[in-house]
Amino acid sequence: MRNIRLLAIIVTMLATAASCTTGIEDPPVDDPEEKETYFQPGEYGGEQLAGTERLFQISPSPDGKKVALIRERTPGKSDPLYQLWVMDRNGANTRLITYNTRGVDWHPSENKISFTYNPHTTPYLYAFTLNLDSSDLELHNSKEYQFFNKYTSSVRGWFQDGDRLLFGVHGKAYQQEYERGTYILSTSDTTHIGPVKEFFQGSLLGNNERWIVGIQYTTNNLSANKALYNLETEEFNWLTTYHTDSDSLRRYSNYPIPNPSGPEIILPKFVDNAWQLFQINQHGETVRQLTELGGHQVRWVREHDYFIFNRDTHKGEGARYIPFKYNFSTGEQEPFWPNLPDSVPNFPDVSTQDPIHLINHVP
Repeated sequence: MRNIRLLAIIVTMLATAASCTTGIEDPPVDDPEEKETYFQPGEYGGEQLAGTERLFQISPSPDGKKVALIRERTPGKSDPLYQLWVMDRNGANTRLITYNTRGVDWHPSENKISFTYNPHTTPYLYAFTLNLDSSDLELHNSKEYQFFNKYTSSVRGWFQDGDRLLFGVHGKAYQQEYERGTYILSTSDTTHIGPVKEFFQGSLLGNNERWIVGIQYTTNNLSANKALYNLETEEFNWLTTYHTDSDSLRRYSNYPIPNPSGPEIILPKFVDNAWQLFQINQHGETVRQLTELGGHQVRWVREHDYFIFNRDTHKGEGARYIPFKYNFSTGEQEPFWPNLPDSVPNFPDVSTQDPIHLINHVP
């Protein structure tokens, strides 16, 4: 027994001497607070997997019984892009409204939607409203007698009164008389206010219509950063301060989405090889990280305590996007259509539908 103990001591001394002479150090102690990156490079986002859907701008109706959304494309087919669909909340009774749309918002109290039409291969943006009961279709820009007499403005959402729309003018059209920026338009008499803020783009209403949140363009190195404008106090705050010579704005963060009924703002950021969702305050300070398994393309639901976002549920090369519902009070997340196979609606063949061909309704 004594010889065994002596042998163990000698082996230990030799190992220690070898470590000192070769420069080998003991491995670092594990840090229990340090988490391994869940997504490795190339495991989140990217090209869509064959046969999968990509849905966004998911907008529930005021009564919660219907849903409007934009479907990017029919998998594996050459159907029109950016299809606007309306369906029951459970994903049944799908109806193709039109195509080449870039945004959709449900009226706060009526069976009516506003949306932006972007003809294929052109930069033009046309702003429409559609009554789903009467099929009454109205164009709110590009006509000579309208204030927005060019096709460079887009709808950004309804005010709670159901009469006014937030408008964003994105580009300087030839000989247009109005500046780029954010406006408020009355749908009943076509009167307008604005620009409430020049060069303010992608704007959305937040905090019970006190704020507009979007992207502010300038001529200095803060160009195209996210910002907040207070409609009541006219106070302006930067939400991000990326510099064009160091960080890429569109690479590291996306559009901020405000809660229509509260002060919360959600900002998608690209961290640890994936898009994740963060809550920020009105000064751009991070409050907390909300997701760890990925998330982007947020849509907050008016007067409800949840928002909808997309997640790539395929951990590997290629993407499979599923709409999720995030309960803000509890932090619980679940697929928006957990009752459906693959958590997305079963769209009928486009050839069976009778969509509105908006090209026949623009100048």
